[in-house]
Amino acid sequence: MKRLFALILIASCAFAANAARTGAKRPARKSATKTQSPKAPTAATATPPLAASPESLDEIALFGLGAGLTAQDDGLVVASVRPGSRADSAGLRAGDRLLRVDGTVSSRAAVAAQLRAWTPGTRLALVVRRGLEIHPLETAPVPPARDYARGGRDMSEHEKVLAAERSAQAVSEGRAAVKASGPLSVAIRADQNLWTRFPKGLPTGLKKGDEITAEAATGLTVDATLDFLAVPPGSKLRARVLDAVDDGQTRTLRLAFYALDLNGGGTYTTLGAATAVSGDQRMARVIAGGTFVAAAPLPDAKRRAPVPALDADARLRVRLLEPLVIDEPPSYWRAGPGLWVKTVEDEGRRLFEVTHVIAGRSAETAGLKVGERLDAIGGRSSEKMDFAEAIDRLYGAPGSDIEVSVIRGKSQTLKLTRGLRWSNGKSEPLPIAYTAQ
Repeated sequence: MKRLFALILIASCAFAANAARTGAKRPARKSATKTQSPKAPTAATATPPLAASPESLDEIALFGLGAGLTAQDDGLVVASVRPGSRADSAGLRAGDRLLRVDGTVSSRAAVAAQLRAWTPGTRLALVVRRGLEIHPLETAPVPPARDYARGGRDMSEHEKVLAAERSAQAVSEGRAAVKASGPLSVAIRADQNLWTRFPKGLPTGLKKGDEITAEAATGLTVDATLDFLAVPPGSKLRARVLDAVDDGQTRTLRLAFYALDLNGGGTYTTLGAATAVSGDQRMARVIAGGTFVAAAPLPDAKRRAPVPALDADARLRVRLLEPLVIDEPPSYWRAGPGLWVKTVEDEGRRLFEVTHVIAGRSAETAGLKVGERLDAIGGRSSEKMDFAEAIDRLYGAPGSDIEVSVIRGKSQTLKLTRGLRWSNGKSEPLPIAYTAQ
């Protein structure tokens, strides 16, 4: 009996163990009821929230200043500073707390708007707190970047043509403005002398009332400084015959010069009389009263044309008997380099000898001396020009240059500038003595 009871006990234990193993391997049966939402954790079991990162705050990027700011409850804090930026140069550092901007701080929004409206290159004053220290900072004024400008190489062919046309138009308008400007009134005193010539000779057979024209063989300057030419060579002097007598042995002629046609200028009334004759005219002279007297030529059966009373190469000096007032625009007046010359002959060679050198003018500054001789003016040989052309070449537009060749053992070229006055190594334009009209 006892043995049977033991066998039953062993079998029941084995069955229980097998059932336990089978239940562990079987998957769990799905519940037929709906899953309910978990209950909210209590205060004792709630998970604490994560700390807010800097990225979660609003960041203000100031590209002109080179810094980024973050808005916090108690103000604005510098989040970042770009190296080499204006903020970096001013000394701003990450972590600085803005206390004042240009003297005042009202609200975060106002400060942010003020910083955004700031113009790079202008002054910006800041006061920041760094730890326990207060620091005043200031940006350095930086000039604004220059706008891009196109150059000549960036122009198209059409633009180049337009630019050339506009330039030519501007030059034309400038010249017209100069020509239209008011004249300069310059007074030439009486008793000034002007050498004249008759290109075809002084004709014979003139009668009382006839009119003839002489040509200025030299120039007449405004004053003794020789700075400006008032009557250029080539100007015309008109004369009327007051008396004319030819008895076959002597010719007498009295002329009254009454008008002056300026070369490049207008016509002016004047009053002048002949005073002397120069050149190879041993049988001619001017006597008191401005009467020209010349011996009649000997009869010659072979002569076909009448002999002129005065040769074309001779010069007749005319003196102004009353002041001459010249009204011409600024473009008319020609300036000189500060010297005067005369014609000389050297071994059959025509040269121009310096007779005057004005102090403080270009000729003196270049080292020209009285008595030195020129063999070329303006690139033209002295043997190919007469005195009138030499004076005409020496004078020109104020500020322009003229080259002269002076003989110093060998020819040496000097560059002279017209219309300048030199003092202590510096030059200034010469003023003309005029009265504005």
